[in-house]
Amino acid sequence: METTETRKMVYMAMFIAMVFVATNIRVHLPLGAGGLVHIGTLMMFAIALKYGKHYGAISAAIGMTLFDVVMGWGAWAPGTFVVRLAAGYAVGFLAESKNGQGLVMWRNVMAIAVGGLVIVSGYYVFEAIFITTFFGALASIPGNLMQIVIGCFGLFILDSLPKLETGT
Repeated sequence: METTETRKMVYMAMFIAMVFVATNIRVHLPLGAGGLVHIGTLMMFAIALKYGKHYGAISAAIGMTLFDVVMGWGAWAPGTFVVRLAAGYAVGFLAESKNGQGLVMWRNVMAIAVGGLVIVSGYYVFEAIFITTFFGALASIPGNLMQIVIGCFGLFILDSLPKLETGT
């Protein structure tokens, strides 16, 4: 007989894998030191909105950090872990309401806006301190903004995502 905790671990592993795979669907833009545009942010937003702050934070942080390490972007891995952990948590937290997780559209839009701000500002600060310069990091902002635009499509797939069976 499986336990609730086992089921939750399986969901987490599945979400991490989904974020990793979605992050691999990408286009490299010749912008700044980063400039990588992918649909991992869309997956992160959808998971955080529908399933909450813990699934959103952990799946985004681990899934995208694994991508950085495996695909040769290792210098970005520490920043990705922190930024995506914070953004995933913020999106999931702000999408919570008395009606349920991710069920109030204005909260979902606000959650994505705040999560997007965390991503853009977090990567800017990380890049400015550890990768380039404060001026040089400005060049990556358009790519990060494009991530948020793509991520907004997560709002439109929420109803098609299944409810999780947590055994409770």
